[in-house]
Amino acid sequence: MAGIVEQLDSIIANVFSGWNIYSSALTVGIIGFIGWVIFDTQDADTHPLLLARQAVASYVRQPGESAIYRSPETPHGYPLRTGLGVKPPGAPAYTAGRDGDLRDIWRRVTGEIPLDKNTPAGQSSKVLTVFGKEDITEHSIGDLTKEINIIGKHLQEHGAKRVAVYLPNSVEFLASIFGAAFYGFSPILIPYNQPHSALIRLLKDTGADSLIAQAGSLPLADVGKGVPGLRQVIWTVEKTSRHMDWNEVPEGIGGKIDVSVWHELVQDQKTGSGAELPRNESGAKPGNLVFVWQEKPGKEAEIVEFSQNNMVAAIGALISSLPAGQRMSPSDTFLPAEAFTHSYSLALTLAALFSHATVAINSVAGTGVELELAARNIAPTVVVVSAETAAKLHSNISTSITSGLKKLAHYLETRILTAGRMPTDTFFTRLNAPTRAAVGTTPGKLRLLYVSERVGANTPPLTSDDLSDLRIYTGARVIYALTAPKVAGAVAQTNIYDYRRGLGPQNKHSHFGVPLSCVEIKLVDTASHKTTDDQSMGEVIVRGPSVASGEVSLGITGMFRDDHTLAYV
Repeated sequence: MAGIVEQLDSIIANVFSGWNIYSSALTVGIIGFIGWVIFDTQDADTHPLLLARQAVASYVRQPGESAIYRSPETPHGYPLRTGLGVKPPGAPAYTAGRDGDLRDIWRRVTGEIPLDKNTPAGQSSKVLTVFGKEDITEHSIGDLTKEINIIGKHLQEHGAKRVAVYLPNSVEFLASIFGAAFYGFSPILIPYNQPHSALIRLLKDTGADSLIAQAGSLPLADVGKGVPGLRQVIWTVEKTSRHMDWNEVPEGIGGKIDVSVWHELVQDQKTGSGAELPRNESGAKPGNLVFVWQEKPGKEAEIVEFSQNNMVAAIGALISSLPAGQRMSPSDTFLPAEAFTHSYSLALTLAALFSHATVAINSVAGTGVELELAARNIAPTVVVVSAETAAKLHSNISTSITSGLKKLAHYLETRILTAGRMPTDTFFTRLNAPTRAAVGTTPGKLRLLYVSERVGANTPPLTSDDLSDLRIYTGARVIYALTAPKVAGAVAQTNIYDYRRGLGPQNKHSHFGVPLSCVEIKLVDTASHKTTDDQSMGEVIVRGPSVASGEVSLGITGMFRDDHTLAYV
């Protein structure tokens, strides 16, 4: 035994007698490599097989068509999602709930319908308005409910049936929509910043008999002459302009149009109007929502009318499309940086309200806005933007990365994403963090970014590599959605954990994931693109509860890839 110990002692002495700086460097390198391998072998955020075959295809297809593809949430043999699953207070957990409508969303906001069985009755959501650089106003839910009652009742008493809403994103915009739901008229959502001639044409084409607009945004005399069916106008006025008289009616249309001011109606009736919403016990259904789909303001418009059933099916599907741990909750702050006149942005906003998330409304919203400006005074955790905004953000940051160290940091986080994990803050990122976008007042708080691609709107393509870069720039998971005029919400959107790169050719759109659980998709053969045993290609046909006419062709040629995700051809 003593001899063995002496031999070991001799071996160790020989090793250390020849030790030098090269031995130290080699040892540190080996230990560092082993540590890096251990650090870099964490599990992916989701199992790779769940991304390898995403949508569920029907077992049988008809001649000249592809199989019918659905979300894994609602496989074939199960009904598509049709609503919100609203449960009355005290209902058992196993009850399915009813589809509901927009009135139930506001009742959830007020706390009349609790968020879940553990939420006390009366706990309400939060709604904020961001004004300029510094001013942020939190609105009382009780006061907003009174405004909904006052404006809705005023329009109902004046015989309004189709009310055009021509406003930027604002609390008055949302109040108009909920007022329409409770008082039985149809809101017509017209994109803001239209040329006056285009606005007059849209008011005529949509059959508007009333108008809610921002004071000074349009010439009332021209509108009164150009829209003979218009009978009622309500101006919304900023606080800085409320000292002016906005009730004046231009000469030549006196008596034809009744002009009111939003804040004056509210002030005059606020003390006498309660916060109790109409019960609608007669079973009357709220009116439809009318959307105007345009490539940009002033261009050719497509007018689409969605029923309440269409909207709640889309909202319910957007909520359920996320894993339970990633869904919006009361701890989230939601920022719509896309206009409410886009059904995807509006549906996500209503989903946030239904989930009791804080909704921060900023008039800086729309196609191609600067996200950093829209979010500079708040700390959002969930944001929805247009593809133009996302492309602009990607371009601005990509061109600013010139340092070799920043490129190395970006490469290392790209490797982590390629391995199926979302990068986290580590010791190495503290030493050399990749370039980040300054989104919000609290860096790193943003966790989810929705990006909408609009069919036929000539939006800039976002490749899978671009989406991967956006995850690094924002520190948030990115969902890329395909939206269409006659489909409420979205047609399809990507899996929240799908971080794969290099999918499809460069300078072309990435795939759009799987259909939402409220629709199903099939591809019909065209002259140049046909479905075979090896591939699924053709004209995209969508049907389901969120489709305005039940079934619609998107007018585009698409394909389902080998992983069963929808993409442009």
